[in-house]
Amino acid sequence: MVWKQIFENSLASGKRLKVLDVGTGTGFLALLFTEMGHEVTGIDLSEGMLEKAKHNADNMGLKIDLFNGDAENLPFEDCSFDLVVNKYLLWTLTEPSSAVREWKRVLKPGGIVFAIDGNWFDPRPDRYIKRMLSELAEMFAKKNHYNLIFKKSYDPIRNSLPLYEKISPENISLLFFETGLVNTAINPLLEVQKFQRNRHSFSKRLLGNNSIFLISGQKKIE
Repeated sequence: MVWKQIFENSLASGKRLKVLDVGTGTGFLALLFTEMGHEVTGIDLSEGMLEKAKHNADNMGLKIDLFNGDAENLPFEDCSFDLVVNKYLLWTLTEPSSAVREWKRVLKPGGIVFAIDGNWFDPRPDRYIKRMLSELAEMFAKKNHYNLIFKKSYDPIRNSLPLYEKISPENISLLFFETGLVNTAINPLLEVQKFQRNRHSFSKRLLGNNSIFLISGQKKIE
């Protein structure tokens, strides 16, 4: 699997890590790292998502520890984990700086943060055109239900989300630097984008996809 290859190439081989998946959702990353042989804990604000994660873990015969809690106020002791991961989370937070500081707090010295996100709100003209075409296609196909739910959920709170419409590799790298993480690196995840394009229909490939990326940062070894 392409995701496993990316993480295996980014981590020391043969070492079993204690991993925290923040905003685990349905458990995609938590289950992936468990399959790779690591000891994984997942945390999410949504009880419903945690139920889905537990259901997925049970179906796969895997064990992950699941907690209901806040990404910006973690219920774990200092220096508890080797790796903190999250996917599509930072732009949804009201206090992303507080969240990253919490992730750093629970990391052991030398521990790593992996944050996966995407250029969901890319302002470049070609992105506006693709987005407009996509919205038109969805309107004519009567498949805009997800967009309506998204707008209903996030439009009322968008002004309280610092990274809403500002999510980018550069901004997350700056956030990591400002919160004291070092050795920051950007992985454009070209393999994942290629894999996803190959699985999409011709119309989706024509309209284009938002590019995703992985930002990593390390807690200093004092």
